[in-house]
Amino acid sequence: MRTVAAIFTSPVKSLSLEQPASVTVGHSGIAEDRRFHLVDSVGRLLTQRQEGRLVLVKARYSAESEVLTLQFPDGNRVEGPTELGGATTTTMWGRQVHGREVDGPWAEALSEVCGAPVRLIKTDNPGESYDEYPISLLSQASIDYLGSQANGDRDFGVKRFRPNFLIDGCSPHEEDSWLGGLVQIGPELRLRLVARDPRCAITTLDPETGQRDFDVPRLVLSYRPDARPYFGVYGAVENTGAVSVGDAVELVEGLVNR
Repeated sequence: MRTVAAIFTSPVKSLSLEQPASVTVGHSGIAEDRRFHLVDSVGRLLTQRQEGRLVLVKARYSAESEVLTLQFPDGNRVEGPTELGGATTTTMWGRQVHGREVDGPWAEALSEVCGAPVRLIKTDNPGESYDEYPISLLSQASIDYLGSQANGDRDFGVKRFRPNFLIDGCSPHEEDSWLGGLVQIGPELRLRLVARDPRCAITTLDPETGQRDFDVPRLVLSYRPDARPYFGVYGAVENTGAVSVGDAVELVEGLVNR
């Protein structure tokens, strides 16, 4: 039986992951997941691709109170309501994402981590700071099989890949065969699986330190030769709903055999 083994979110894109027991998923993804993102001094999106140390910063956000808390590796803590400044637009994978700059101590504290000027942006609408699609899925079996392909076997851990939903009860890369199909997760959520997830340099970083430690994309390509190192799948939300760890994952429509 396929089930949700874990759920991962982060209110600020590229910061440390939270692991909630349950979430609510809307058409733009998990509520308040990736509500914020960072840009550099000229307004370009800033992620772990450019600054791996971002993963050391822990974030929590309450949509009700609009209070954001950032916990930094040196013990410094910045917390308070997110007061908004000027409007801005950030380019993300060909999309124009509209938001407002967050005033207050956030930018200074994050700039110190990055060693360069950084601004914190809150999107106008929830969940818009995703990559190509709102939801990402990955099976534990795929992660385990990837580890078996490394010399001496290796436990890469799920956080390196930052999926929204980790799925148990699958065969390795079974999720690829679901593309084009409709997947139900829990009693209400339905996802149309629309694309494979092309992996980038973030997967070369140890998720606990932010330091590069292994060329994961090259390892993926060594046993899955393709144009890009695909690992996991993306979904678009067709029917919203709540999801909890342990919920069943069921393929309900239109699978594409691969």
